Amino acid sequence: MPDTIDAVVRLLTAALLIHAAAQKLTAPAAIRLTLTTLRMPFPRFSGAALGVAELAAAVLLLVVPRSGVTAAMVIALGASFAGAAMVALARGEPVRCACFGRESQATLGWTQLVLFPVWPAVAWVTHTASSEHVVGVRWVAVTGLAVSVSVAVRRLSPLAWRSWRYLKVLEGQWASSGSSSPH
Repeated sequence: MPDTIDAVVRLLTAALLIHAAAQKLTAPAAIRLTLTTLRMPFPRFSGAALGVAELAAAVLLLVVPRSGVTAAMVIALGASFAGAAMVALARGEPVRCACFGRESQATLGWTQLVLFPVWPAVAWVTHTASSEHVVGVRWVAVTGLAVSVSVAVRRLSPLAWRSWRYLKVLEGQWASSGSSSPH
C-alpha cells in the first residue's frame, strides 16, 4: 500500500468523522430527532455516544491506525449507519439523516447501504499499511484545525459575499450621486 494512499484515506476519514462528531456533540437536537424517528432507545444518550464513537474512531485513525480496535470501530460505525438505513427503509418512513448535524438534508436509505463497503475498505487500508507517516497526536490537532477552518470558511463565505455585493451597490450609489469624498 503506497504511503500516500494510506495517509490520504486516514486524514479524509478522520476529518469526516471529526466534523460529524462535532455536529452531533455541539448541536445534538438533529441526531436526537433522527434516532427518535428510528425509534431507537435513549436517543439523547445514543446520539452523544455516537458522536463520541465517531470522535474516538477519528483519533484512533490518526494515532494508532494499525490497531485492530481502530479497524473494528471504523467497521462498526459503517455498520451502524447502514443499519439505520435498513431500519428506515424497512419501515418505509423517510428519516432525515443527521449525519452532519442540522444542516444535513439527506434521507437515510440506499446511500448509506451503497457506501457501507467503503468503511471496511478504510479499515483494511489503514490496518494493513506499513507507513508511519501522518501518525501521532499532532495529526489529530492538524486535522481538527483543518476541519474547523473549512467549516468557518463555508459558513462565512455567503455572508462575506452578500456584504461585498452590498458594498458594491453603495459604491455605485456614491459614485452616481456625484460626491467625491465621504465628508
